[in-house]
Amino acid sequence: MDKEIKSHGLSSAKRAASRPYVMPETEAMLMANDLLMPYETYFKSPLAKLGAIKKGLSSDAITDLLRVTGATQIDIARWLDITEPTLRKHIQGSRELNRGLSEHIIQLFELFDKGIDTFGSLDEFKSWLKHYNPGIDAIPFDLLDTLTGISIVLNQLIRIDYGVLA
Repeated sequence: MDKEIKSHGLSSAKRAASRPYVMPETEAMLMANDLLMPYETYFKSPLAKLGAIKKGLSSDAITDLLRVTGATQIDIARWLDITEPTLRKHIQGSRELNRGLSEHIIQLFELFDKGIDTFGSLDEFKSWLKHYNPGIDAIPFDLLDTLTGISIVLNQLIRIDYGVLA
């Protein structure tokens, strides 16, 4: 038998297979950019954004949001102020989302697009989101449950772009 290191009865190959796959940064960045592409017209045109909100985004937008943000379903449900079972129903459904959910999701996509632009890396932005920021006196991740909170975080990213950190 090969000299495999055994841990809890699993070979190293089986242990590796049981861990989630972590994408290399460039692959994650390309995936995020691909997922954000259909929503970019809403970031550039307020009228296009308004039209999408009034029509309602496809329920696929929630799946895209999960993939772009890397957040858990618990986090996304909290941000969108819905229960986890309701979130799962939206993910499995084929109906358009209501205006409130559509607007919130578009704002989150816009924030992540700006965060990737500001930090040059999806992982760097996600790390920044989870640390206390003295400029806004909060952890940015905790503000994503309201449109005003998203706006505060977006404004902080703009300040970072211009070098105004205090």
